[in-house]
Amino acid sequence: RLGMAEKVVIGNAELWHGDCLEVLPMLQPGVHAVVMDPPYNIPTQAAQTREITRTIGDLSMIEASFRLLFDQTLRLTGDTGRHFVFGDGVSYPVVFRAMYGKASTALLVWDKGRIGMGREFRKRHELVMHAWGALTPIVSSEGTGFADVLQFPPVPAAEQVHPAQKPTQLIGALLRVCGRTVLDPFMGSASTGVAAVQSGKHFVGIEIERRYFDIACRRMDDAQRTLLPPDPPRECVQEGLL
Repeated sequence: RLGMAEKVVIGNAELWHGDCLEVLPMLQPGVHAVVMDPPYNIPTQAAQTREITRTIGDLSMIEASFRLLFDQTLRLTGDTGRHFVFGDGVSYPVVFRAMYGKASTALLVWDKGRIGMGREFRKRHELVMHAWGALTPIVSSEGTGFADVLQFPPVPAAEQVHPAQKPTQLIGALLRVCGRTVLDPFMGSASTGVAAVQSGKHFVGIEIERRYFDIACRRMDDAQRTLLPPDPPRECVQEGLL
């Protein structure tokens, strides 16, 4: 089926409105970091008895989808790039298995500083899979490296423009070890993009939901205005998808 994806260029950011699995094959290698908070769609069907129905087959189908996704993103990063993939205790095994054998991995923890919903022990963290290629350069802070627990408060509810919005300070902390080109295939409201341009990097973002794509464009406009001359170049083109 022939589809169309919209590409908007704002300063040193390239934003795509479309399905990432269709847009990614159109991009060229040379990406230094992939930052993503993907939708996992892990079923949590609960009846009146509160019994939750899940099967291993559910996770297998989701893992297969992530293998296809990582095949595309790893093509773009090659042996010298990185991935940062957000998740939780249920989704992390899925993305770990999908990445296993394709790159080296480590587990990072985002400590939000306050608890959320849950049972007796309520979560105050999210997990982040850090993956890197065989030739990815080592970056450290004065030779000591960085802690694998990142402590940043979440975006206050009154300031959120996306239900899964990440604080730009958190993304900026991840980007300290990354090269000049950053990709987010599930861009949302472009928090990764804002952090990227604030760090002086080139950003490529993909978002399938029109309302969030429009929000992302506005946020990138605002972010670029603080860094670039007035009226940064903006170009809107249509790209064919095969």
